[in-house]
Amino acid sequence: MQSFLDRQWALCLADFAKNISSVGMDLWINPLQPINIEDDKLVLVAPSEMCRTQIYGVYLKRMRDALKEHFNLEDVHVLIPEEKDEYIEKFNLTHPTSEQVLDTKPATLQNPFNPRYTFDNFVVGTTNQVIYAAARAVAEAPAVRFNPLFIYGGSGLGKTHLLHAIGNYIWEHKTTNLNIVYVTCEQFTNAFVEAVRVRHEKGMDAFHKKYRQADVLLIDDIQFISNKKGVQEEFFNTFNDLYQAGKQIIISSDRPPKDIATLEDRLRSRFASGFMQDIQPPDFETRLLIIQKKIELERFEFEKGIDYELAERLANFNIREIEAILRKIYFLANLHGKTVATREDMEEVLEKECEQCVVSGAKITQERIINAVCDYFTIDQKDLTGRKRNKEIVEPRQICIYLMWSQLAIPLATIGQIFGRDHTTIIHARDKIMELLKTNKQIKKIINEITAELKKE
Repeated sequence: MQSFLDRQWALCLADFAKNISSVGMDLWINPLQPINIEDDKLVLVAPSEMCRTQIYGVYLKRMRDALKEHFNLEDVHVLIPEEKDEYIEKFNLTHPTSEQVLDTKPATLQNPFNPRYTFDNFVVGTTNQVIYAAARAVAEAPAVRFNPLFIYGGSGLGKTHLLHAIGNYIWEHKTTNLNIVYVTCEQFTNAFVEAVRVRHEKGMDAFHKKYRQADVLLIDDIQFISNKKGVQEEFFNTFNDLYQAGKQIIISSDRPPKDIATLEDRLRSRFASGFMQDIQPPDFETRLLIIQKKIELERFEFEKGIDYELAERLANFNIREIEAILRKIYFLANLHGKTVATREDMEEVLEKECEQCVVSGAKITQERIINAVCDYFTIDQKDLTGRKRNKEIVEPRQICIYLMWSQLAIPLATIGQIFGRDHTTIIHARDKIMELLKTNKQIKKIINEITAELKKE
């Protein structure tokens, strides 16, 4: 009986996930345990009273189709742990054994790539459209156009997503038995060290067979090869063997080859021999698309307008961090018993996660920022907010726009109204200062000095 329950429940879980968010599944559905069928109801054990309340009040109507299909039932009876033992004793049930549970687990997929990382799920914007097109071309015709393909950019911008998307595409569309190998630089290093440690011919043979007989080799985070002379030698030989054999090589890194310390020149030249392209942090429009895509894929529900506001306030965050914040907001809403995340939930998460995302108090105002910038540069307010475009005015204006955005976290559309400019112009001004802050010491000094003045009582 228990084996049947577990097997059918596993099928139900797969169907539930089609119309219940990943947060809802993790928080309320996955912890449920089926233990019996009684009076045309599936008897489940929930870990808490709150979980039981959520099942009855929110999720049961979304579960009924799957229950009908796999159990021919449309209702459930939910117990909590303190009721479980008495129920089991009453109906003379047995607890499932580990073997029974193991038997019901779905078989491992042969495809080694993350099914969530596909080209369809990758949000294309102005900052990543070139590398997306190159990755797609490589996936559609390995070793024909761009070989090697070298993708670089900061953490959390989508490099690993693209590698898995390439792997998924080749795996799903391959017409022959292609040997596709995905590995992180750390895994490659550990495998090499282990093969050397074994110190007999078989160890290195197995290592070489795995990597030098690949039709497509995808290696992630190659920057960790730095300072590892033996690993660099081995990878150089692996690279040469594959390249000479006309096999596709795809590499990712958090920096271009010229910036990888102690990387041998011969490897640098090999990496540069194909197609190299970076991924830049997402601009406003791309962030908005990423947020909307994540909400769609995860089946989250947010109050209207939250996506737009988050896209503006999370300008300093990478894609992975943005996705984590979205998940935390929806998780918090679910903990509060809500199926729609509100601005209250958003503010609570942002307050904990990022000080720069929180709307400041009344001490710093639009007027104070404008006055502080005018005083610092000795210019008139009417010139700062007017139409003049000479450098002596444009740079202070851009700094003022950046400070309003960073210190007040007000919508960019509102800032545009203050300066009489459209949304695109405001985004450009904000992003220009953000970019200068990375390398320009003078701009950093100006921003720090004006900010310090604003924070004075």
